Formats: sequence, C-alpha cells, structure tokens
Amino acid sequence: MKTWRAPEGDDKFELTPMIDVVFLLITFFMTVTSYASAELVQVVMPNAPEAKVPDDVGDRQFLSISENGTFFLGAFSSDLDTIKKALIARNSVPGFKGAYIRADAHTPFRYVDKLMKVCAEAGVYNILFGTLKD
Repeated sequence: MKTWRAPEGDDKFELTPMIDVVFLLITFFMTVTSYASAELVQVVMPNAPEAKVPDDVGDRQFLSISENGTFFLGAFSSDLDTIKKALIARNSVPGFKGAYIRADAHTPFRYVDKLMKVCAEAGVYNILFGTLKD
C-alpha cells in the first residue's frame, strides 16, 4: 500500500492561484458596483411647491413606482415580496435611515398605499417621498 507524500524540494508557496482569485474578486466587485450605481428608473415626480427637501437623504432604500404600477427596488423591477425582504435586511443594518419612495405623478394611490404597507410590515416607518419643488 502506497502512502501519499509531498514532492521533495517543492516547498515554495504557489502564488498563481491566489492571484487568480484576487483578479476574480476585483472583477466581481467592479460588476456589482456598476449595477449598484445604475441610474434609478425615470419617473415624472409630482410638483409640491411647499415641499421641504432634506439636505442629506442618508442611507435609504430607493423604491420607485411607475405610472402603470410596476415596482422598482433601486433601478430594477421587483415584486412586493422581494422589496419586503430587502427592507427587512436593510433595516437590520446600523445607520439605515428608511425608505425613499419615488412615484410617478400619474401613479394611482393604491400602488403607493401597497408599498407603504410593505414598508410598515418590514418595520420601516421613516419614509421620504420624492417630489419636485417649483
């Protein structure tokens, strides 16, 4: 019966696999960063002449609703269950400020109401609403 033995004289640490892993990680993070910084979906926000615009929205989850009731988590189309899970996950992170809802000016209120209920179910009660100030 043969036993396995390390080759003699080959006691150097091999850097090639480690360099490959580093390059893969760099590629992964560059790809993820480009998706995370993608522009938000374009919505025509309502005008609110008396709106108070905060100086800093802080670390908030951007949620958008199109005119036809399509929900967006950041820049990507999503359903309410996925949004709820994302809000629960984000709500557990220290420094999370809440949600920032951007709805099209012609979006029926029933869609905004659904999204607000999902925020409440996820424990997110601090909500900013996106508007345009004249």
